[in-house]
Amino acid sequence: MPPRTRPRRRTQQERSAETKRRLLAATIDLLIERGYTRLTTADIEARARVSNGARVHHFRTKEDLVVAANKELYDNAVSLGTARSASARHSRHPVKDCFDDLISLYFGRWFLGSLDAVVAARTDKRLGRRLHPIIFDYHDNIRRVWTRAFVEAGLTPAEAADTYEVILYTVRGMALASLRPPRPQVNEALVARVTAMLERRRG
Repeated sequence: MPPRTRPRRRTQQERSAETKRRLLAATIDLLIERGYTRLTTADIEARARVSNGARVHHFRTKEDLVVAANKELYDNAVSLGTARSASARHSRHPVKDCFDDLISLYFGRWFLGSLDAVVAARTDKRLGRRLHPIIFDYHDNIRRVWTRAFVEAGLTPAEAADTYEVILYTVRGMALASLRPPRPQVNEALVARVTAMLERRRG
């Protein structure tokens, strides 16, 4: 029987990264479940199975956790959108590709995890000063990559910009309207109509 090999011990850096990952994931989960006002660092620590000392080492306050968690959500959304828009540049249906990208975000953890924090930031000026630049950077980046994809697919720059705005506000409106109760069939029909209308501009 061959000798049993010991599992590799994780480095301090790996353990630290795992602690941060669990804290940020717990923050998003609890934002979705309870909202920003009812969110507490003690609940986050319990959900993440992290001690108070370990949490404070990485994130001193609830605000720090919420800002960092949203930064991760928005950065991931930019990475996904950039990759998807690059694939759509030579697609036969770039409008549908953009709809699919934004729908996957606005109807998933990304939107639900950020929504309550964004609402809280309207009156919490300190939170707003930290959160708003993250949101603005996301919108600037996603607008840029999808507008470029539409131009390469045959639209003029002005048409590309208008197309993205129509898709964005359609998806955002559907997401807000679907919070309670969900309306999947209505949304699918609306997306099909708007897609057909926008695709005709490329024809």
